[in-house]
Amino acid sequence: MNEIKALLYDSDFNTIKNFLSKTKSSEDLYLFAYNYNWENGFEIPKIILNNKKCELSIALLIFYRADGFRFLMEKSQNSDLPQWSCFIKQLYDSILDGKYKKGVIGWNVPLSKIQSFKLQKMLSECEKIFIENIAGKNLDIDL
Repeated sequence: MNEIKALLYDSDFNTIKNFLSKTKSSEDLYLFAYNYNWENGFEIPKIILNNKKCELSIALLIFYRADGFRFLMEKSQNSDLPQWSCFIKQLYDSILDGKYKKGVIGWNVPLSKIQSFKLQKMLSECEKIFIENIAGKNLDIDL
């Protein structure tokens, strides 16, 4: 955990990129994603998502942290935010295509009951993956 904390707050981009692309620990990927500052852009989340150890729980965490709820509600591209639109659509497609598998890390959908209810009525059967919890290890830890 201390290594992830140091990466988050005391490391340069190349050090972070090197670590995240080579780590064999899905737990480290999740902790980093959970604590990531989104003001730093989409490049680091893309590196996490491209790591072979990236589990479905990590992909869903990143999806929701990148305002995936809005995407699920509107399902449209936002021409005012082209980087976001491209990122969120690619991640949405990758999740639906089964690129990410369930692993040891748990996931709880970060929506209120009302938000979940609205989505449940709107989503197709294959999209229910976005509103289903995943049993496993809880790594929602602020560093």
